Amino acid sequence: MSKPALPRYRILANALRAEITSGRLKPGDQLKTELELCEIHNISRHTAREAMRLLTDDKLIERKRGSGTVVAQISAPTFEQPIGDFEAILQYARNAHFVLTSSAPADQEALDRTGLTGKYQQYIGLRTVDGKPPIAITAIYIPKKLAPTDDIIHGLETSVSEWIEQTHGVAVARVVQRMEAVALDASQAKRLGVNTGFPALRTIRRYRDASERIILLSESLHPAGRFAYEMRLDRSR
Repeated sequence: MSKPALPRYRILANALRAEITSGRLKPGDQLKTELELCEIHNISRHTAREAMRLLTDDKLIERKRGSGTVVAQISAPTFEQPIGDFEAILQYARNAHFVLTSSAPADQEALDRTGLTGKYQQYIGLRTVDGKPPIAITAIYIPKKLAPTDDIIHGLETSVSEWIEQTHGVAVARVVQRMEAVALDASQAKRLGVNTGFPALRTIRRYRDASERIILLSESLHPAGRFAYEMRLDRSR
């Protein structure tokens, strides 16, 4: 039995939702008016209004005085992580699921930017929590001899560093972490559903084994408001 056709207002809402979540329509962009939607899609005013209601309920659009209906800032949970504890870093990697979008041998530009030497495999993807908007774009670099296949990355239920330890017997002895404030370029902003130039936290983690070899390097861009570090400082007496 074939599925019943979707109502026209849902078809329109789905089309507009796809434009918003893909980044073609960005936060603050103005949407067509209900009358314009009626003319473009040959629909009734009621159909256009219902489509806009669905998007409003999903908090994808909002009405602003003087601007009409605009794309809302897509909300995402603020992921909080304690700092200074290796187990907390592992927990982040487990909880913030890595969704692989591409992989390739790291080119010279990437190696120079991260300070790596030798042959590394580069994996690029998004970090997500509970299916919400992504909290980060992440690039992971692993030496060719230790690099997992794309299928393994897709199916991982643990952190990549733990997989390396379990599979190759190479333990992480130390992690060095560097953070800096940056502005997202157009491509990065589009993937994260924010405006070009949006502030972000760039985090680079270098995982070293006992011989000081970098067995994994991760580079993440967290848009402002989606990620927070928490540090505990005890006063010595």
